Amino acid sequence: MQYVRALLILFVASLSTVCMAADTNSGPVVSGLGALSIAERYQLTSEQLSETREFYLSLPQSYESSQQHYPVLYLLDADQNIEHAVASARMLAQWRGIPELIIVGIPSTNRLRDYTPTQDVGYSEQSGGGEPFMAFLKQELIPYIDANYRTHPFRILSGHSLSGLLAANELMRASSPFDAYIITAPSLWWNNFEILEIAEQNFKQNRQASKTAYFGIGELDGYGMKQELLRYIAAIEASANARVRFDHREYSGEGHMSAPMSVTYDGLLSVFADIPYHKESWDSFSSDAFTAREQSLRTKYGGTAVQMAETYIGLANYLLEHGNFNGAVTVFAINAELNPEYAPYYDWLANAYVLAGDVQNAIEVYRTAYDISSTSINGQGNAGQYLEQIELLSHPIALGDEDTRSLVGCYGEGEDSYAVYSENGRLFGRHGDWQDFELFAKSAKQFFMRVPPGHQFRFVEEDAGTTLLLDVYGATTRLQPTQGGCQ
Repeated sequence: MQYVRALLILFVASLSTVCMAADTNSGPVVSGLGALSIAERYQLTSEQLSETREFYLSLPQSYESSQQHYPVLYLLDADQNIEHAVASARMLAQWRGIPELIIVGIPSTNRLRDYTPTQDVGYSEQSGGGEPFMAFLKQELIPYIDANYRTHPFRILSGHSLSGLLAANELMRASSPFDAYIITAPSLWWNNFEILEIAEQNFKQNRQASKTAYFGIGELDGYGMKQELLRYIAAIEASANARVRFDHREYSGEGHMSAPMSVTYDGLLSVFADIPYHKESWDSFSSDAFTAREQSLRTKYGGTAVQMAETYIGLANYLLEHGNFNGAVTVFAINAELNPEYAPYYDWLANAYVLAGDVQNAIEVYRTAYDISSTSINGQGNAGQYLEQIELLSHPIALGDEDTRSLVGCYGEGEDSYAVYSENGRLFGRHGDWQDFELFAKSAKQFFMRVPPGHQFRFVEEDAGTTLLLDVYGATTRLQPTQGGCQ
């Protein structure tokens, strides 16, 4: 005992020496700020299972600062899948347009008991506890989560291998609290392919409510596992059950244990595949229909079911290019409402208001852009430019007839030519297949266009006449006047 005491004294003395050395070090002072966390751990005493069960809870990053309600992903085998599931959900919500999710992970304690829907005594006497486990989910855990957190009714169940078997079994139920499923390499071989035989009869009866499912498996998984999954999918296809929408993918180079990360990522995109407003629909855009579609998605998935900012911006600019200025206002306004701290989004909305003829709203929105930009520490927007736009709109530069006539003409040749013409005292430009655009004056000789691609036009007097200096993202092209007309 004295020997142990001596070792402890020596250890403490050594530690003190190290600490003193660290204190006298002239390097940077570093102090801990606490760990980053992706989930909290809880336990719940289950009457259904007659045991205490642990679960993980990961709330969306906006949860504390909003009053939104969020869909919930119930993740089985969470002890090995929680990290990548949370990372995928957060990244996709931020950059790929899926809703933010509450994730409830349930780690496994006895997989053969909890995840097998029927008993196979020859395989394990403990098997067949799937029904009590699902009762734990449905009657205890889900009601607790709904009562204590701002959940949306849309729920996803995710399972892998044996837990994928349980999820595949749940998908076949006529009534279930889950709306969507992400199923990786399910163990459909269980109990002599019993679930497959049930599926082939079940889906034909067409009893399921509307469901969405994503099935994935690694290329390196067992041949039997892959064939069994194909047989399950074939049962859905043969039923012609339009109420079950599904996707299936085999992942090159992935095995049984490496596939879940990729499957979860793609599965989330598949589950929410009806959210993106694809380019094929842009030509038939209607402000009323688009607004109704946005509201319908938020009703279905919660308030964070919105387009990516890139989609709103791309669509609005497309509408500008095609002369639908009011439609562009609709889309830019939605984008600015969803991203209220970003000055350029208000800049683009104000620009659309000008094109739509609503100068007063444009001025107000430019003021908002200025307020954000002038106080920003992130260098967003251009406060001085917003003040300039307010001044131009409040006191527009009036061109005389003589000034206007002096600028009318053709500049450049062939496909690079620009036509400038006047109409009711205003200058307009024409180029190639573009929609004709108005030239807005910054001075008597300097103009800009408010529709993409947003070129700057400067007219200078030279020996050969008026020359157009065209500025495109900082690159200037000199276009000489031509007499042969514009293409």
